[in-house]
Amino acid sequence: MKKIGLVFNGVWSHYAVATAPKYRDIYELVYIHDLTFDAIKHLGALIIPFQSHQHELERRKEHLYRFLAADGKIAVFGDSTPLWLDAQWEHRPTNNYWWVTDPTNPPVSHTNHEHPVYQGLAPRHACWHIHGVYTSLPKGSEVIQKNDEGEIITWQTKHYGGVLFASTLDPIVEHGVQQIRHLDNYVDSLTSWLSGVKPEGRFSLDPAAYGVDEVAGMAA
Repeated sequence: MKKIGLVFNGVWSHYAVATAPKYRDIYELVYIHDLTFDAIKHLGALIIPFQSHQHELERRKEHLYRFLAADGKIAVFGDSTPLWLDAQWEHRPTNNYWWVTDPTNPPVSHTNHEHPVYQGLAPRHACWHIHGVYTSLPKGSEVIQKNDEGEIITWQTKHYGGVLFASTLDPIVEHGVQQIRHLDNYVDSLTSWLSGVKPEGRFSLDPAAYGVDEVAGMAA
């Protein structure tokens, strides 16, 4: 198994996913202020989730690109900045209500389901809402998802040696807070692609990871 490093800056939802019984043997929290190449070189992949510290990522970008050059995989979600990522991200309004007003018209209208993350995913599992779009990409990039306007939601490139995958979706945050209950499908597929291990069972919190006997009404 190639373990996945989850870049962490204190956001509760990131911690919830990495310490959940379903994922904790696969994921390792990497505190952003401790991120160096030596701290991540033993990992097979990194996830940089939505709500990450963009300026600290900029300060450590040489470690990230060295990791890619060593044939690692990095998956980036949500917003980003060209200060460290060689791509241009632009804000778009986040529509959390499309499934009520028009459930047949999700924010993503085209998905390449041949990509390992999206193989076998139903349309509603491949998209929920987006946080902006990409308007320029690195060399040799492959577009994986677009919206109705043809704007880019998800892409990847092997230009840097390994695989750099980026999407304006936010699976880690939404899965951690459990606002969208079907995200096991996406996160399990993502985890399997990055680590070679398919997680099993339902997502749950471990009260011991929080130093308490009960979390959200669940007995220890």
